[in-house]
Amino acid sequence: MNFTYDFSFVELAIKFLETGDTEYLRKISELEAADHIFNHAVRYTCNVPKGSKLELVSHLLTPIYECRKELPQVIRNLDFAKEHILKTRKAEKIVLQYLPKDFIFSSSFFFTFGYDIGVAYGNNCSLNLAHPHFSGNMNEMIYYAIHEMHHAGFITLQNGYMPSLEMSVRKDVAHLIEDATHLEGMGTYAPLSIREQEDTMDNDRDYIALQNQRLMDDLIKEYFDIYYYFKDNPDEC
Repeated sequence: MNFTYDFSFVELAIKFLETGDTEYLRKISELEAADHIFNHAVRYTCNVPKGSKLELVSHLLTPIYECRKELPQVIRNLDFAKEHILKTRKAEKIVLQYLPKDFIFSSSFFFTFGYDIGVAYGNNCSLNLAHPHFSGNMNEMIYYAIHEMHHAGFITLQNGYMPSLEMSVRKDVAHLIEDATHLEGMGTYAPLSIREQEDTMDNDRDYIALQNQRLMDDLIKEYFDIYYYFKDNPDEC
């Protein structure tokens, strides 16, 4: 196994929020973790600045008086992540059960502040330790680490291929649906067993939905109606 766990982004974010020294923002913007979320933002995210990494980082950590409210929770989450994700490598071991037997990670896992709940880009992935979802049950960090790690593993197997949002005809949309279905489907499936074992199926809306067969039947029908609308008319705009 060769997964590198990188806490530098969130650790520098904590120092910035504790001191107000904007030099920490510059330091964060020069990290590999900042490259990771910036590249993801440029490709997929509409509601954040994309002019530069420093602009994005500054956006995520301001207004400072609001972000400071998250400090106690973020520090607690950081300690938990180091103890239960880094030291045990529990998430990593679970993910490897859902990848080819000879698969070896060559990836970085970045722990960030303020960007999404977690994202994968290229071979790497990240988790936002300031996300409110983790305030209820810290084990959710393990489950979401599994989710994002699987994305990183699958993208690695695809030689870095990432789904494209550039679409001109219906077959492009069908391809996007196929890609997203596999990525998010496996990202959701990989932590399913541990959620069942730890009786935390009711902590996340995806798993709440999975327990409601009537809802799932309706969603499956809606899914295939949408999918075949694009799949069966590939060359139409």
